[in-house]
Amino acid sequence: MGASARGDALCRWLRAAALAALAVGAGAGAGRAENSAATPFANVPQAPKTFPLVGNPPFSQAGLPLLTAAAANDASGVSGLLDARVSPDETEVYGRTALIYAAMYDNADMAQALLSHGAKVDVHDNLGKTALHWAAERGSINVLRVLLQANAMVDVQTREGLTPLMLAAKNGRTEAVRLLLRSHADPRKNDYTGRDAVSWAANRVTIVDVLKSADAR
Repeated sequence: MGASARGDALCRWLRAAALAALAVGAGAGAGRAENSAATPFANVPQAPKTFPLVGNPPFSQAGLPLLTAAAANDASGVSGLLDARVSPDETEVYGRTALIYAAMYDNADMAQALLSHGAKVDVHDNLGKTALHWAAERGSINVLRVLLQANAMVDVQTREGLTPLMLAAKNGRTEAVRLLLRSHADPRKNDYTGRDAVSWAANRVTIVDVLKSADAR
Protein backbone atom coordinates (compact mmCIF):
# COMPACT_ATOMS: atom_id res chain seq x y z
CA MET A 1 0.00 0.00 0.00
CA GLY A 2 1.37 3.44 -0.96
CA ALA A 3 2.04 6.29 1.44
CA SER A 4 -0.80 8.30 -0.10
CA ALA A 5 -3.35 5.54 0.55
CA ARG A 6 -2.13 5.12 4.12
CA GLY A 7 -2.37 8.86 4.67
CA ASP A 8 -5.90 9.04 3.28
CA ALA A 9 -7.01 6.12 5.45
CA LEU A 10 -5.36 7.62 8.52
CA CYS A 11 -7.09 10.96 8.01
CA ARG A 12 -10.44 9.27 7.44
CA TRP A 13 -10.38 7.25 10.65
CA LEU A 14 -8.87 9.99 12.82
CA ARG A 15 -11.57 12.37 11.57
CA ALA A 16 -14.23 9.76 12.36
CA ALA A 17 -12.76 9.25 15.82
CA ALA A 18 -12.70 12.98 16.50
CA LEU A 19 -16.33 13.36 15.45
CA ALA A 20 -17.30 10.41 17.63
CA ALA A 21 -15.47 11.87 20.59
CA LEU A 22 -17.23 15.23 20.10
CA ALA A 23 -20.58 13.48 19.92
CA VAL A 24 -19.84 11.61 23.12
CA GLY A 25 -18.76 14.80 24.85
CA ALA A 26 -21.92 16.60 23.80
CA GLY A 27 -24.06 13.72 24.96
CA ALA A 28 -22.29 13.53 28.28
CA GLY A 29 -22.63 17.26 28.78
CA ALA A 30 -26.37 17.11 28.16
CA GLY A 31 -26.70 14.13 30.41
CA ARG A 32 -24.95 15.86 33.32
CA ALA A 33 -27.89 18.23 33.56
CA GLU A 34 -29.95 15.22 34.57
CA ASN A 35 -27.26 12.88 35.89
CA SER A 36 -23.94 14.14 37.24
CA ALA A 37 -22.49 10.62 36.94
CA ALA A 38 -22.86 10.47 33.15
CA THR A 39 -19.89 8.98 31.26
CA PRO A 40 -19.11 8.29 27.58
CA PHE A 41 -20.06 4.67 28.23
CA ALA A 42 -23.24 5.44 30.14
CA ASN A 43 -25.46 4.09 27.37
CA VAL A 44 -23.24 1.18 26.33
CA PRO A 45 -24.66 -2.17 27.44
CA GLN A 46 -22.56 -4.40 29.63
CA ALA A 47 -21.04 -7.32 27.74
CA PRO A 48 -23.54 -10.20 27.70
CA LYS A 49 -22.63 -13.88 27.44
CA THR A 50 -23.00 -13.65 23.68
CA PHE A 51 -22.72 -10.56 21.54
CA PRO A 52 -22.80 -9.40 17.92
CA LEU A 53 -19.83 -10.22 15.71
CA VAL A 54 -19.68 -7.10 13.57
CA GLY A 55 -21.73 -4.08 12.64
CA ASN A 56 -22.67 -0.93 14.59
CA PRO A 57 -20.12 -1.59 17.34
CA PRO A 58 -20.76 0.24 20.63
CA PHE A 59 -17.12 1.31 20.89
CA SER A 60 -17.60 3.76 18.00
CA GLN A 61 -19.03 6.11 20.63
CA ALA A 62 -15.72 6.12 22.46
CA GLY A 63 -13.60 7.35 19.55
CA LEU A 64 -11.38 4.27 19.13
CA PRO A 65 -10.10 4.71 15.57
CA LEU A 66 -8.13 1.48 15.17
CA LEU A 67 -11.02 -0.70 16.29
CA THR A 68 -13.46 1.25 14.13
CA ALA A 69 -11.22 0.68 11.10
CA ALA A 70 -10.73 -3.00 11.97
CA ALA A 71 -14.47 -3.56 12.45
CA ALA A 72 -14.98 -2.07 8.98
CA ASN A 73 -12.42 -4.56 7.62
CA ASP A 74 -10.28 -1.66 6.41
CA ALA A 75 -6.72 -3.02 6.31
CA SER A 76 -5.33 0.18 4.79
CA GLY A 77 -6.93 2.24 7.55
CA VAL A 78 -5.51 -0.05 10.20
CA SER A 79 -2.04 0.16 8.64
CA GLY A 80 -2.19 3.94 8.47
CA LEU A 81 -3.21 4.22 12.11
CA LEU A 82 -0.49 1.79 13.17
CA ASP A 83 2.09 3.86 11.28
CA ALA A 84 0.82 6.86 13.27
CA ARG A 85 1.61 4.89 16.46
CA VAL A 86 -1.96 4.15 17.53
CA SER A 87 -1.88 1.28 20.03
CA PRO A 88 -2.41 -2.09 18.31
CA ASP A 89 -4.09 -3.42 21.45
CA GLU A 90 -7.09 -1.11 21.80
CA THR A 91 -10.00 -3.02 23.31
CA GLU A 92 -13.72 -2.30 23.16
CA VAL A 93 -16.58 -2.96 25.54
CA TYR A 94 -16.65 -6.67 24.63
CA GLY A 95 -12.92 -7.03 25.15
CA ARG A 96 -12.16 -7.55 21.46
CA THR A 97 -9.00 -6.24 19.79
CA ALA A 98 -8.31 -5.33 16.18
CA LEU A 99 -6.52 -8.69 15.83
CA ILE A 100 -9.73 -10.47 16.81
CA TYR A 101 -11.60 -8.55 14.10
CA ALA A 102 -8.91 -9.56 11.60
CA ALA A 103 -9.61 -13.18 12.57
CA MET A 104 -13.35 -12.70 12.13
CA TYR A 105 -12.83 -11.35 8.61
CA ASP A 106 -9.96 -13.73 7.72
CA ASN A 107 -7.94 -10.63 6.86
CA ALA A 108 -4.36 -11.90 6.94
CA ASP A 109 -2.89 -8.56 5.81
CA MET A 110 -4.54 -6.79 8.72
CA ALA A 111 -3.44 -9.47 11.16
CA GLN A 112 0.15 -9.35 9.91
CA ALA A 113 0.25 -5.55 10.15
CA LEU A 114 -1.02 -5.65 13.72
CA LEU A 115 1.46 -8.32 14.79
CA SER A 116 4.36 -6.54 13.11
CA HIS A 117 3.46 -3.46 15.17
CA GLY A 118 3.54 -5.43 18.41
CA ALA A 119 -0.07 -6.55 18.86
CA LYS A 120 -0.43 -9.16 21.59
CA VAL A 121 -1.46 -12.44 20.01
CA ASP A 122 -3.17 -14.10 23.00
CA VAL A 123 -5.47 -11.36 24.33
CA HIS A 124 -8.78 -12.80 25.63
CA ASP A 125 -12.10 -11.07 25.01
CA ASN A 126 -14.91 -11.10 27.57
CA LEU A 127 -15.84 -14.67 26.60
CA GLY A 128 -12.27 -15.81 27.08
CA LYS A 129 -11.72 -16.14 23.33
CA THR A 130 -8.45 -15.17 21.67
CA ALA A 131 -7.94 -14.33 18.01
CA LEU A 132 -7.01 -17.99 17.49
CA HIS A 133 -10.38 -19.10 18.89
CA TRP A 134 -12.20 -16.76 16.51
CA ALA A 135 -10.12 -17.83 13.51
CA ALA A 136 -10.73 -21.51 14.28
CA GLU A 137 -14.46 -21.02 14.89
CA ARG A 138 -15.01 -19.06 11.69
CA GLY A 139 -12.65 -21.14 9.56
CA SER A 140 -10.39 -18.15 8.91
CA ILE A 141 -7.53 -20.25 7.56
CA ASN A 142 -5.33 -17.39 6.33
CA VAL A 143 -5.35 -15.66 9.71
CA LEU A 144 -5.07 -19.00 11.50
CA ARG A 145 -1.74 -19.58 9.73
CA VAL A 146 -0.51 -16.09 10.62
CA LEU A 147 -1.44 -16.54 14.29
CA LEU A 148 0.18 -19.95 14.54
CA GLN A 149 3.35 -18.60 12.94
CA ALA A 150 3.27 -15.89 15.63
CA ASN A 151 3.28 -18.63 18.28
CA ALA A 152 -0.29 -18.18 19.44
CA MET A 153 -1.18 -20.55 22.29
CA VAL A 154 -2.70 -23.49 20.42
CA ASP A 155 -4.57 -25.08 23.35
CA VAL A 156 -5.68 -21.85 25.04
CA GLN A 157 -9.12 -22.20 26.67
CA THR A 158 -12.21 -19.98 26.89
CA ARG A 159 -14.18 -19.40 30.07
CA GLU A 160 -15.96 -22.69 29.37
CA GLY A 161 -12.68 -24.47 28.67
CA LEU A 162 -13.08 -24.69 24.89
CA THR A 163 -9.91 -24.77 22.82
CA PRO A 164 -9.59 -23.50 19.23
CA LEU A 165 -9.60 -27.15 18.11
CA MET A 166 -12.94 -27.76 19.83
CA LEU A 167 -14.48 -24.67 18.23
CA ALA A 168 -13.21 -25.68 14.79
CA ALA A 169 -14.65 -29.19 15.28
CA LYS A 170 -17.96 -27.84 16.61
CA ASN A 171 -18.41 -25.57 13.58
CA GLY A 172 -17.37 -28.08 10.92
CA ARG A 173 -14.12 -26.34 10.00
CA THR A 174 -12.25 -29.38 8.69
CA GLU A 175 -9.26 -27.50 7.26
CA ALA A 176 -8.86 -25.56 10.51
CA VAL A 177 -8.97 -28.82 12.47
CA ARG A 178 -6.20 -30.29 10.31
CA LEU A 179 -4.08 -27.15 10.56
CA LEU A 180 -4.42 -27.00 14.36
CA LEU A 181 -3.52 -30.67 14.69
CA ARG A 182 -0.43 -30.12 12.53
CA SER A 183 0.46 -27.34 14.97
CA HIS A 184 0.27 -29.83 17.85
CA ALA A 185 -3.18 -29.00 19.22
CA ASP A 186 -4.16 -31.69 21.75
CA PRO A 187 -7.23 -33.70 20.62
CA ARG A 188 -7.42 -35.32 24.06
CA LYS A 189 -7.84 -32.08 25.98
CA ASN A 190 -11.20 -31.65 27.77
CA ASP A 191 -13.30 -28.56 28.38
CA TYR A 192 -14.56 -27.80 31.89
CA THR A 193 -17.49 -30.21 31.49
CA GLY A 194 -15.27 -33.08 30.35
CA ARG A 195 -16.01 -32.90 26.61
CA ASP A 196 -13.19 -33.28 24.09
CA ALA A 197 -12.95 -32.20 20.44
CA VAL A 198 -14.49 -35.46 19.17
CA SER A 199 -17.52 -34.83 21.38
CA TRP A 200 -17.84 -31.28 20.04
CA ALA A 201 -17.58 -32.54 16.45
CA ALA A 202 -20.90 -34.37 16.96
CA ASN A 203 -21.85 -36.25 13.78
CA ARG A 204 -19.32 -34.65 11.45
CA VAL A 205 -17.77 -37.93 10.31
CA THR A 206 -14.76 -36.50 8.49
CA ILE A 207 -13.72 -34.34 11.42
CA VAL A 208 -14.26 -37.18 13.90
CA ASP A 209 -12.05 -39.44 11.77
CA VAL A 210 -9.32 -36.78 11.55
CA LEU A 211 -9.40 -36.26 15.32
CA LYS A 212 -9.36 -39.97 16.13
CA SER A 213 -6.46 -40.54 13.73
CA ALA A 214 -4.49 -37.80 15.47
CA ASP A 215 -5.41 -39.21 18.89
CA ALA A 216 -4.12 -42.65 17.91
CA ARG A 217 -0.62 -41.41 17.07
